[in-house]
Amino acid sequence: MGFLGAGNVNTQITKYSGLQVQTTSSCVPVPIVYGANVLAPNCFWYENFKAIAQRARGKGGGKGGTTGYNYACSIMMGICEGPITGIGQVWQTSSTTTNLVALGLSLFKGASPQDIWSYLATAFPSQALNYPGVAYVASANYNLGASASIGDNNFEVHGVLYGAGVNGVDADPAQVISDFLTNPQYGVGFPASSIDATSLYANSGDSSYQTYCWANYLAISPVLNMPETASSILTRWLKLTNSTAVWSGGLLKIIPYGDSPVTGGSADLQKTWTPNLVPIYDLDDEDFLNIEGEDPVKITRSDPYATYNQQAIEIQARSDSYNTGPIVAFDQGAINRYGRRIGSTIAAHEICDTLSAQTSAQLILQRGLYIRNTFSFKLSMEFCLLEPMDIVTLTDTALGLNATVVRIVEIEEDSEGALSITAEEFPQGVATATRYPTQSRTNGAPDANAAAPPVNTPLIIEPPPSLTDGVTQLWIGASGQAGDSNWGGCYVWASLDGASYLRVATIASPASQGVLATPLPVYSGANPDAVNLLNVDLSQSAGVLDSVSAIAAEAGVTLCYVDGEYLSFTTATLTGPDRFRLAGLYRGLATLPAGAHAAGSTFCALDSAILRYDLSTAQIGKTVYLKFQSYNIFGGGLQDLSTCVAYSHKIDGVGAVGPVTASLAIGAPLDFGLVVQPVAETDDFGDLSSQVTAIIDLGSLSN
Repeated sequence: MGFLGAGNVNTQITKYSGLQVQTTSSCVPVPIVYGANVLAPNCFWYENFKAIAQRARGKGGGKGGTTGYNYACSIMMGICEGPITGIGQVWQTSSTTTNLVALGLSLFKGASPQDIWSYLATAFPSQALNYPGVAYVASANYNLGASASIGDNNFEVHGVLYGAGVNGVDADPAQVISDFLTNPQYGVGFPASSIDATSLYANSGDSSYQTYCWANYLAISPVLNMPETASSILTRWLKLTNSTAVWSGGLLKIIPYGDSPVTGGSADLQKTWTPNLVPIYDLDDEDFLNIEGEDPVKITRSDPYATYNQQAIEIQARSDSYNTGPIVAFDQGAINRYGRRIGSTIAAHEICDTLSAQTSAQLILQRGLYIRNTFSFKLSMEFCLLEPMDIVTLTDTALGLNATVVRIVEIEEDSEGALSITAEEFPQGVATATRYPTQSRTNGAPDANAAAPPVNTPLIIEPPPSLTDGVTQLWIGASGQAGDSNWGGCYVWASLDGASYLRVATIASPASQGVLATPLPVYSGANPDAVNLLNVDLSQSAGVLDSVSAIAAEAGVTLCYVDGEYLSFTTATLTGPDRFRLAGLYRGLATLPAGAHAAGSTFCALDSAILRYDLSTAQIGKTVYLKFQSYNIFGGGLQDLSTCVAYSHKIDGVGAVGPVTASLAIGAPLDFGLVVQPVAETDDFGDLSSQVTAIIDLGSLSN
């Protein structure tokens, strides 16, 4: 087949009739996103699916045949509860796009009420809904690519309370808890009047939960997209922020475990958190209720060998494109004494900032490692004002307790009004973490959309018939400039007029091409050439050459093109970066002479990386224009065809063997007939100055 006649292009073209969906989600909750985190959208509407034929088109505007299909549709994809602030990065498969505009998507932030998408109202008025309170993206003509699928999209959602946290990106945990409990659209339905605002919110210098999180650089970005009880969610958030919830006097209080004043926060706003460490009561033997046969105060101490001294939390690090990974805290002193004891990794996908994560992990570790003693005792109703998280002191002469400070963690009242109290030891300082620099992972994944480098000047030759079995062929070798490892291959486009191009082939492997580093003299002796060495520089392609046996070299396994000469080699020795010395040369192959070649002459290995393209006899004598459209190792980063250099080549047809030559080559008897008879078969042997492409031994004159 000739150029512009489909050549070697596969004609098996798949055409889809609808959107290709691998998985579908229905009856799932609308996600809630706080701060900034990553979330995959869910397609909830599409129409107007269409297949767009891919045709070759060059700078001149000419048309070619259909080489495949691209697909598009009108689409709406839901994100989460709104209103949100916006969308940051968008990950589509393994590549990164900076904004929605690059994907042709419009954002509806989920306001209530929300405007109807104008395209939907015009094109599909019966389906035009405004979806109040739901953030979504939409496109009238969304590109589905050649696979007719949406792709693996992930959006960096700037959700509710974005930027309210101490780092200016995540959300403030105090505001998250309040919104989660009381929001009338998606909240738990907890009455705002039942939240103790003083313990939750306040300013610098107080003991509120909000100030504690700010001073300790704790911020979260939860994504709630799976069914889970509200109590489980709230408990997890409080654990990650070293706090607990207390129900007292008809109010919900949020109280941190912190035990020392802390000053910290952002670069432009520092806050000081001050804990309330004043004991409510000093309890002694006269205060405890005595039960016959029991000690008034019981102590339980955990086994240090059962206590973990290394704790990891799994976060979605923003610096690593929200990939999950561990942040580890450990106590080297405890490890040296008791051996390394690793606790179960805690899922903390709400945390995306590594500094917040390190503080959280350290606080969890210290609380589990250093608070090992618990105290249980009973008091009468006269101590009914006590509540969990209060500080008291214990004095028990029998146990040797002398004004020992403890923190109450649990209170139960029995039918007779007696209070059963559980308290924990209070070694002041262990509930406060020292912040230190944390090395965060960064995303080392390559960019699948990185621009592919253009090709080096390609090798375009017509080999002699001895290498093509008498078929006219073009042999083409191409490689990425400077041997760029990001070069994955190229599409070969051909034109007969230099304006209208058709894709005719694909080159998937780089050719080992370069230049001669030193001259190669002429050679007229028998093969192999044991006199001369061939030094080549393959730096333009970063090619590699391998040694073979003499038998393989003689058979042309290492066939190379050197400035018009075909030769092979036995031994390839690496002499420097991308430089080889070739020895054991078999010169003058394919019936062409072994000539002299200057330094800088073209060199290319004619191996499996070479494209071998059959030509029709109708193309002989015509000039073909070739473009090489590079793509990267992921198949992306495709060059703009209009920017690709066009390389011209006049097709001489030297690889073709005429009927007379073919008969002579096999020794068939030829009857040329009478002179007066018309010519039946002819061969054009070219001019006397033309290159010799075939030699036929007709025998000696005496035969």
